[in-house]
Amino acid sequence: MKFIITDFFEKQFNKIVSDMSINDLVLKININSKNFINFKDPYVKIKLKTNNKTYRLVIVFDKNELIILFINIFDKKDKNYWENLSWDIHKKDILNWKDKNQECLISWKYYNIYL
Repeated sequence: MKFIITDFFEKQFNKIVSDMSINDLVLKININSKNFINFKDPYVKIKLKTNNKTYRLVIVFDKNELIILFINIFDKKDKNYWENLSWDIHKKDILNWKDKNQECLISWKYYNIYL
């Protein structure tokens, strides 16, 4: 499986997450788990727990190629986005985040992790 980490996502990750690394995040992701919540194809929401906190991610998941592009990450307690994150209400935000990630991809500001 290929995980794509853009500069945009990495900055968001570093602002929000203090108790794990991106490598830890990648190792915790299990595409067959109940923590993968189909959102709006190809977007998926993921729940992840660490010893201290619970996080939520929005990703783009290409099932055919087994590629995951991280879009954004949230603390579970973030009331603006996670508790009621819905496509209809947050579509502009999600597409904006995806565009920022796309800009990073176009300008080669990303790296890959393979599992």
